[in-house]
Amino acid sequence: MDGLKEQFERIFEQLEQQFYVKSWVSERSKLIFILESPHVQELKYGAPVSGSSGSTMSKHLFGSEFGKPLGRLIAKNTEEALHRPSLDVIGLMNVCGIPMQRKAYGQPEVIRKHGAFFDVLEAVRKSNQQDVYRNGSWNVMQEVILERFRARLNGIKGKTCTLVPCGRFAQKFYRLAGVSDPSWTVIHGVPHPSYNSWDRERYRGEIHKVQQAFISARNALGGLN
Repeated sequence: MDGLKEQFERIFEQLEQQFYVKSWVSERSKLIFILESPHVQELKYGAPVSGSSGSTMSKHLFGSEFGKPLGRLIAKNTEEALHRPSLDVIGLMNVCGIPMQRKAYGQPEVIRKHGAFFDVLEAVRKSNQQDVYRNGSWNVMQEVILERFRARLNGIKGKTCTLVPCGRFAQKFYRLAGVSDPSWTVIHGVPHPSYNSWDRERYRGEIHKVQQAFISARNALGGLN
């Protein structure tokens, strides 16, 4: 499978040149959300959760009157050096830096060229209930994603912060990455913010923990803006 891994890594590198969405984590980030992967709006704005899921997050963190996607707010705050405490304390990171759904790429020639690659990538995305697959190519793809994600986690080791893996995919990959640090607090069981899942009664306790962690981090930084 070494040859297949090298092939997948080459395709990742090619796609990352045009379709990579970076993490938005700064020295002031104390509450870091870990999401699955970018989609159309994330590619457009260059930040995780720049679509409807990001709007859900903003409403639960800042109030129901704030509907602008969180990713766009974080990007604007950083790029314009606004230094608003309520945004400075938040960091955003994807497990996979490129879209895991082929339709997000919007370029038929790219989708045709890498059709077999996207078949495997999408299969791994959908199979959160398994750690090890019967299909060897799925295991190889999972390891390629994991290695990249592990590197991002290692990049924040030693940082005092709270990590929030959102959804089963992010939770699984955070667990499999095997990276931990005594400076980290992890809030488990938080759903992905898509499909209004943060409004569901069954997750009220987890979302409350996220909100309290946000308030504490913001207050420690010294402001409400």
